[in-house]
Amino acid sequence: MKHEDGFHFLEFPSKSGKTDALIIFLHGYSNHPDMFAPVAEHLQKEFPNADVLLVRGPVPLHVNQQRKDDLGIPDVDDLYSWYKAPGKAQDSLQLALSQLFNRVPVVDDLNKFADAQLAKRGLKDDSLVLYGFSLGGAMVVQMGTRRPNPVAAVVAHSAPVFPIIKPRSKPETLLLMGDEDHFFYTRVVSVKKPNKLKKAFDKALSTISVHYDSSLARIKAAGIPVKGVIVKGLHHTINEDSFTATVDFLKGKLKKSKAPKPPAPPAP
Repeated sequence: MKHEDGFHFLEFPSKSGKTDALIIFLHGYSNHPDMFAPVAEHLQKEFPNADVLLVRGPVPLHVNQQRKDDLGIPDVDDLYSWYKAPGKAQDSLQLALSQLFNRVPVVDDLNKFADAQLAKRGLKDDSLVLYGFSLGGAMVVQMGTRRPNPVAAVVAHSAPVFPIIKPRSKPETLLLMGDEDHFFYTRVVSVKKPNKLKKAFDKALSTISVHYDSSLARIKAAGIPVKGVIVKGLHHTINEDSFTATVDFLKGKLKKSKAPKPPAPPAP
């Protein structure tokens, strides 16, 4: 795993040897980049001119071995998140407000990382895809809307989208979720607000719906061009159908370049 510009990440260099696009992928809460290596490999089959970076969250969660075994990654050092989970009501309030006003500090750090990685490849924002799963999807939406220039595309897979306040740019966005997602669900349900402020923020964002319908409405309300996709039978994961929907969306944003042909054999 490499470490550059403030973050650890797995790098998958372009298969063609020519890089004309950069895809940055952010994992979900209590995940590890190793879990998504097959996603990077399949992306490069479709976009062989793209470098793919699977970035690791900066906050270790100190999980037990059983949790890593259950995820099929027994040899990783730990699982990670993008920020510390709040323990006290005051911390929850601070995190909730930072989400509400698009001011989660790690987002700015991630954008600095993206800028540095683009510069190393001589690329601009129109060659950058921000792709995130679950909490990583929430992060890439905030990243994209806080950059001064629109990126090529943002993909928020199985992710909640929090209120978007004064977006600096409005990148084309895919919001994708399964109709059997057990974390965020697709339909809005009634959320009972606690009477006291402390109870309301005992858990960050406890009074804000994170369902697909609400998330899609927030993106549209911010004036961001968005395509919403619900994948039948999909739980809180990435499967073949959701990957196909992602690739179909990206085809219009990144050219589906072809891998170079092998050299012709020498004449006899």
